[in-house]
Amino acid sequence: MKKVFAILLSLALLLSFLPSVYAGGKDSQAEYYSVLFNKNSIPASFAKDVSKFGGEVVYTVPEIGFAQVKASTADFSKLKGIAGVSAANPSISWNLPESQQIKAEGVNPANAALWDLQWDIQRITNDGASYELGTGSHDVVVGIVDTGIDRDHRDLVKNLLPGSKNFVPAGGFQGEEPYETGDPNAFDDLHGHGSHVAGSIAGNGAMLGVAPDTGIRAYRVFGTGSAESAWIYAAMIAAANDGVDVISMSLGGFDVIGQTFYVDPVTGKKENLGNDVADFKAYKRAVEYVTNKGSLVVVAAGNDGINATNKKEVMNFLNNEYAGDGLYFVGAGFEVPGTIPGVVTVSATGPKDVLANYSNYGPGFVDIAAVGGDARLYDQYAAEGRFDEYLAKRLFETEFNLSASNTGGWYWSIGTSMATPKVSAVAALLIDKYGKMTPAKLQDLLYKKAVDPVKGSDKQFFGNGHLDAYDALK
Repeated sequence: MKKVFAILLSLALLLSFLPSVYAGGKDSQAEYYSVLFNKNSIPASFAKDVSKFGGEVVYTVPEIGFAQVKASTADFSKLKGIAGVSAANPSISWNLPESQQIKAEGVNPANAALWDLQWDIQRITNDGASYELGTGSHDVVVGIVDTGIDRDHRDLVKNLLPGSKNFVPAGGFQGEEPYETGDPNAFDDLHGHGSHVAGSIAGNGAMLGVAPDTGIRAYRVFGTGSAESAWIYAAMIAAANDGVDVISMSLGGFDVIGQTFYVDPVTGKKENLGNDVADFKAYKRAVEYVTNKGSLVVVAAGNDGINATNKKEVMNFLNNEYAGDGLYFVGAGFEVPGTIPGVVTVSATGPKDVLANYSNYGPGFVDIAAVGGDARLYDQYAAEGRFDEYLAKRLFETEFNLSASNTGGWYWSIGTSMATPKVSAVAALLIDKYGKMTPAKLQDLLYKKAVDPVKGSDKQFFGNGHLDAYDALK
């Protein structure tokens, strides 16, 4: 029986997140707003206050004083004027990329049928040598905030612990996904990204993850399309409340602290859409909450190929990226959650520890680097009109990463999304070896023991160094 794999043509779960008006039509989606209160709580009268002008509270994260409200654009000023409101802005939505799957044939590594194709895991485990020192245990849990997990996948099921949850409400993103029931137990992966991430952490079967006996739990915040920031904050908080040791988040984008403008292509009318202060501050509160609970947050640096610490470069990127949507930005753009204090931000490398050609970087921004695959050959063959040759020669095997799919099989992908879970896995191995510890101590141990260190200018690309599970455990 032939095994079927796939290549994802897109490079990441998410390249950016912006107010939801940007995603699919100014008139239809401009009515959702993020609201942050002065305190980490929501006043009891808030829903009533909103209803007075015809608005509706659609989602709340009371632990950090955050709410999402549906209201008319004319009532936005009234929303900001409610007692206790610290900041409000058009809601930020997160988007899954367009992707195409291309079919192709094709804890003892000797017993893993796909091990020879896992060059990325081989690099991090020193060709499997780290498995002799430690493979993790169910005493340590990694919470995966993502698209869910294939709960029946034979390579994942033995490490999938009880307690996975769904945070996508009934109707899905702004009521546009009728198949979403809001069932908290509906954590099944409808996209594939979350299962791929899970495989890199704790796959144990035909493929192996970096920590193939570590416990994992899914916190689903995506269906097949967009997600709200509120769902992600709620998932992070639930994971921390559940006592997970590491929260792995292969997602990220940009918040604009300044002003965002929309120019109607027909009338030329300019509208000030405000900024992302409420969401940015809410993210900081969420990270603080989970860190205080004892969970280490590991996040992706992003796949835009830019220096995320260079504000001019970031703003130029955003203005070029969204000019066709009638948008332009003034101020400063921040990669989130990578720039939030307290998280571990992961850049991606390809073969031979070279920075991936899509990976974001920046001094003081990247904390650690891990293998996420590269696209140099992919881009070259595509540009030369020889993509069929790229597939025929199976060149994706030399630069893409293989992991589990949401259909019981496997596929190839690349991105900082693929690098992040490997760092999460090594963090879990360190806890299993040395015992429970604070996130700050775990970060320190990760940067000192779990890397092949780098110096000088290389730090802007690789942070403290290249992830190495064998060094972490020896």
